[in-house]
This record gives sequence, C-alpha cells and structure tokens, in this order.
Amino acid sequence: MSDMDPYTFSIQKIQEAGDLVMRLKGEVFDTHMKGGDPRDIVTSVDMRVSEFLMGEIRNMFPGDSVYSEEGGGEERESKRLWVIDPIDGTANFSRGIPHFSVCMGFLEGGVPIAGGVYNPVTKELFSFKKGAGAFLNGERIHTSRITDLSQAHVFFHAGRKKELWDWGGESYRKLLEHAGKTKNFSGFALDTCFVAAGRIEANIYGALTQTLDLAPALGILAEAGGVASDEKGGQVAFPASVQKLYMANNGTMLESVRSLLES
Repeated sequence: MSDMDPYTFSIQKIQEAGDLVMRLKGEVFDTHMKGGDPRDIVTSVDMRVSEFLMGEIRNMFPGDSVYSEEGGGEERESKRLWVIDPIDGTANFSRGIPHFSVCMGFLEGGVPIAGGVYNPVTKELFSFKKGAGAFLNGERIHTSRITDLSQAHVFFHAGRKKELWDWGGESYRKLLEHAGKTKNFSGFALDTCFVAAGRIEANIYGALTQTLDLAPALGILAEAGGVASDEKGGQVAFPASVQKLYMANNGTMLESVRSLLES
C-alpha cells in the first residue's frame, strides 16, 4: 500500500484528471445516451477520465476497491473503497457550459474520509478531510449562517422522472413564493459545494439513482457545517435505489425546505 494519504492523492489526481478533461474538450468527442434516455448522456471523455483515475488508484492502492459512476464498479461494501465521477454535470460539459467537475473520494467502512471536487474551468478545488475541515483551494470554508428561507438562495432540480413532474412543478411554485432566490445549475457536486462555501443555502435534488459517487461532495458539505437528509428527514445512505436529497447550510434551513416541499 502507498505511503501517500488518500486526501493528498485525491486532490492531486482530480487536478490531473481535470487537465485531461480540458485537453480532450478541445477535440471531437462522442456523446451517447444511457439506457436510451436522451436526457441522460455520457461522453467518450467521461470514459477516458474514468479509465485514467481507476488506473491511478489501482496502481497506488492495489488492495482497495474502486467504484466509478461510468462503469467499473466493484465491491460496493468493501471496507476501503474509492468512488469516482469522471465528469459530474456531463450535460453541461457537452454543451460548453462551465459548470461541471471531476469528483473522487475515499470511503472506509462506508464513511467518506477524504476527497475532492474540481472544476477544471474555474480551477476551483473543493476538498475535505474527515474531522479536519472542508477547503476551497486550500482555504477553510464554512456554510452561511442564514436561517430564514425568505433570505435563502436555493438550487432546485426536480429530476427527469415522470412521476416527479407534478411534485417538481408544485415545489418550484412553493420555492418561488417562500425562498429568496430559486435557480438550477444542474451539477450536483458543485451545487453541493456551493452550499458548503456559503454561496447558497440549500440544494434539492428530486431523483438520484446513485449517491455513492456523490460521497465526496457530501463529505465536503458535512465538514463545512452543512447537513443533508432524504425526503423523510432521515440520514443519507449510499444505495443504488432512487432517492430525493435535501442539503442545506444548517438544520433549521434543511427542515424549512424539506417540510415545505414534502407537506
């Protein structure tokens, strides 16, 4: 096993992966639908970056398991597990919208221990070490102290699933009435990091089918003082099943948005 600690390794490799993304971005790349859904896509750049990161992990930590959002998952219940999302926000990336990131994290016993989220366009590197804090380009970050929903900036993403369309429309109307600002950037990891950095107060995603690869962003949020729950207010797990996620700068805000949209 390598002498390099998971935190140092993570932030080094996602920056290298970000450089790779930016090089490949200038070339012609293929875009494919996932499961025949034109609103759920993957590009050849995703696959190249996934292969790069998985190879680096296996070279440095050969005894550990690796799970990638774009395939190659193995041993989800492994004691030492690396999780990768080579490009979170692929739709944005494919359309030249600079709100996407490379994500990688390390879990031990199912608990996020270290990791990072890197936007290679803005060069913003969000990272965390469990018990030691969350950081933006090496500087400590914290969530905002706003507790009043009427003053809050909220990201809201209903999701693509037909069964959530009515909930999504009604929820958006409620947020327009009660929140200070409501918007949608469509990049889960960066959206969550924006809560961690105090830029917004809440981030709501209506349907996520894989939260395992989102562990780095959720680790950053927790270390910055933020909180997250499922739609019933329970602790966020990392299943393969669909779930809603509510994330906020503090418990008061979390309960405000969750109770508003789930009542």
